[in-house]
Amino acid sequence: MPGHLLRRCHQISVAIFLDECQAFDLTPLQFSVLAALSSYGALDKATLSRVAALDRTTVSVVLKNLQERGFVASRASDQDRRATLNDITEDGLATLRAAQSDVVRAQERMLAPLNEDERVEFLRLLAKMADANNMFSRAPQRTPKA
Repeated sequence: MPGHLLRRCHQISVAIFLDECQAFDLTPLQFSVLAALSSYGALDKATLSRVAALDRTTVSVVLKNLQERGFVASRASDQDRRATLNDITEDGLATLRAAQSDVVRAQERMLAPLNEDERVEFLRLLAKMADANNMFSRAPQRTPKA
């Protein structure tokens, strides 16, 4: 039963996100990748996969779409010429910043049925579940090493 409810909430969350962010034609995954690149700087696909908690195939597809739109650029790493780094472009950063208020509005809509105390508790419990079960994900979330 919890899995079914989580799946339903995920479907609703994506629908609300797409509705609120339609002016930017961004998916939640594209927004997450842009946000990760904005926060961490240029990353290779493997590190980006770990940071965004997405499998490498999904990251490859998302990066391809973002590159086609001019939001992400790829280049060879200075430390390892075999590695390709992906970085957010000025257009990508501008879109990320412009979409931020719409993303916040989407989050507010999703949480609207809950009062403030319930929101805090709900998010605390979701984070606890995600953290405690991270190792079971096919793409566990990990922060990059400094």
